[in-house]
Formats: sequence, structure tokens, C-alpha cells
Amino acid sequence: MKTNILIVAGAVIAAGFTDATEVNAEAQRLIGLETADLAAKSLPPQVAAYGSVLSPAPLIDLFRQIEAAKAAAEISKQTSDRAEKLFSSGELVARKDLEAAQAQLMRDQVAIQVIEDRLILEWGPSFSKLLTPERTRLREDLLNGKTAIVRLSVARSEMLNSAPLTASLHAFGQELKPIRATSITPATMIDPAFQARGFLCLIETSDVPLAIGLTLTGTLELTGEPRAGVVVPPSAVVYCLGKTWIYQKAETDEFERIEIPTDTPADGGWFLASGVLAPHPVVTHGAQSILSQETSSKEEK
Repeated sequence: MKTNILIVAGAVIAAGFTDATEVNAEAQRLIGLETADLAAKSLPPQVAAYGSVLSPAPLIDLFRQIEAAKAAAEISKQTSDRAEKLFSSGELVARKDLEAAQAQLMRDQVAIQVIEDRLILEWGPSFSKLLTPERTRLREDLLNGKTAIVRLSVARSEMLNSAPLTASLHAFGQELKPIRATSITPATMIDPAFQARGFLCLIETSDVPLAIGLTLTGTLELTGEPRAGVVVPPSAVVYCLGKTWIYQKAETDEFERIEIPTDTPADGGWFLASGVLAPHPVVTHGAQSILSQETSSKEEK
């Protein structure tokens, strides 16, 4: 015995619904269809960001160069101090040997400053201000895959009046698995691909290390008034024709498939700003069954 789940396809019954599909009460029970009003949600102002995981090798190399230069400068200082002490006490130390030791110390100190300047220019002051223990810990975390450096860029049309507070990122196809940035700082160089303002983020990746070159997308959280909206749960979303849709219920047994954007992940689903959807209940369970029947009905026609 065949059960006809869809009684009417393409009917226009409820006001504001242009392509509704009717599912009778018995069919709704059979497919376990459930509807609910979407939960209210507010989010701080955000701007879309795009980036990739950087190789930490250049930064680690600078850290090691600074360590080596400091070690050399320490030896030079000891040599210079010893020569100066012997010369002052009348020991058999030529002035030229003292001057040579002092000159070597100066060269080694300048070498440290040159590398420190490179660190500031290439990576920014937040990295250059790290103390030696902090640099050592960061280097080890980068080498062990516990931390990753991500460069982010925003569109040239976006005007940021304040520094971002944090970043929420995700890899392609994993929008509902956000990756939180532990720190964010302005990049010192423009990304040639975007020609736009950029930022560097440190991300803790103790669970799954992020591969170098991995593309990430997400949002930068800004200061300002929060945005009101609702959260669409994953169970309500269906995919058709390369787009994302939900079904909304009218006053009767009519359900309309509506395309929604899924560019703003939020806890529990996707955030939609107020006004995007009409205030009708949304199918939270059974949406895929409605889509399957709707698709087969159109194919039969």
C-alpha cells in the first residue's frame, strides 16, 4: 500500500507563501515531522575574514637567530670585561686588544638589534615583545603542532574603526566546528592576494594540528551594538541545487522551502539576522523527507 505524503505541490494558500507543499496530518506523523519557533540570538558586530595557516619556520628561524646572537654577545661581553679589567690593573694587555674586544661586543649587540628589528617589521610588536621563556614555549608549541599561526584578511570594502576582539574560524565544510583564536594582532604587511588589511592569529590546535596552507574562513568580532536574530539548527537545513534551504509552516498544513544564508555559524546552528525570515515555525525534523517528496513530485510532472 503506497502512502501519498504530499497531497498538493506548488499550491498557493498562505499569504506570503509562493511555492508551498502540503503535508497532511497523517503524513506528518509517519515521517516524525516537528516544527518549532527559532530561538532568539544576539551577536556582536562581525566582519567576514579569509585566510590560511602560515608556515612557522620563518618565525622560529628568527627566534633561533636571536638566541644565537645573544649567546655570542654574552661571550663578547665577558671577553671585553676581562680585557678591560686586565688593562686597568696594568696587566700585559695591549690597548688594541681591548679595543678589538669592545668592537666585537658592539658588533654582536648590533646583530641582536638587527634581528629584533626584522622580527618587528615582519611579525609585529606582539611577537617581538615576548620574553625569552614565552618565545621558547611558543616555538615548541609551533613545532609540536599545538599552536598554529593564521593570517586573515578582510575585504577592501570593510572599514574597521576598531581592532577586532577575537576571531571565530572554520575549515571548508566544517562551519559548525568553530576554531577560536587565542590572540589577534594587525599584520605588518598587506596580503598580495586580497590587497586589504590583515591580521595574525594564534590558534591552539591540541586536538587536531592544522596543516600549513589550510584555507580558513570565519568572522572577526568587533566592538559595538549587538545584532538581534535567530539560530537555525542543523536539523532544519536541507541542501538542494547547491544551496541551503529550510521549510517554514503556514497556518495550515502548507510548508514553503526558503533559501537561507549559512555564512554566520553560531552555537547551535546558523545565525540569521532579524527580518530575514517571516515569523512562522520552522520544520526542525522531517525537512529532508519533505524535500525528497517535493523533488520526486516535480520529476513525475
